Amino acid sequence: MRILRNQEIEDIAASRLAELERLLGQPPSPPIPIDLIAEKVLGLDFLWEPIDELPGERILGGLIAKQRLIVLNENRKALFTEKPGLERSTKGHEMGHWDLFIDKSSLDHPTLFDVEGDGAFAYRSSPVGDVAVIKALSKAPEGWELLRKMQARTDEPDEARAVNRYAAALSMPAEMIRADAMKIERRHWPNLYRLAEKYEVTISALRVRLEQLGLLYVDKDGKLYESRDAASGQGRLGF
Repeated sequence: MRILRNQEIEDIAASRLAELERLLGQPPSPPIPIDLIAEKVLGLDFLWEPIDELPGERILGGLIAKQRLIVLNENRKALFTEKPGLERSTKGHEMGHWDLFIDKSSLDHPTLFDVEGDGAFAYRSSPVGDVAVIKALSKAPEGWELLRKMQARTDEPDEARAVNRYAAALSMPAEMIRADAMKIERRHWPNLYRLAEKYEVTISALRVRLEQLGLLYVDKDGKLYESRDAASGQGRLGF
């Protein structure tokens, strides 16, 4: 598996945003049009369709690479509605799989698991980690079921880190979110929620992004600081 440094991921996401800017003829503004990046820059399509879940799974979406298709789990529409921003982060996550890890040159060549040309390597997103499935469409249902169970796996940690970083960098471009974050009092949750609403991301995604950029730190007691350094300074003062 390809190992990507954080700055590489940021640079790739920034290049996609630059491509979008050229298409629009102007810089994008929040909320970043994730769908346009997927469709016009990456050449991906979207489809809502029920996705089967194994016991204990909660699948949000998946990527069928050979079809250049991001599938969102129709069975989880209520969850997407309940958690604004979750749909966008799921899309960004699958876009990250495509942009960072899929070998596009091999998609149109037969593989060991291809059956009548319909095989595909599909990633399925889950809150407990991604499940990747070698999907071979076969006339024997029991063969498909066995293959699915045999080939299911969770993402390696670096892959999960990379695609999540990519999704965040697309939805919350570093300089853009930094400028907006510097304008607010980041030690108050209501301000953070308003910022999350502006970028149409979940509050957890915003928190992680600001921590990545050194603009927020939440201690073990849930207390907010404007940075890890600010928290360290408060600790020294308290001592």
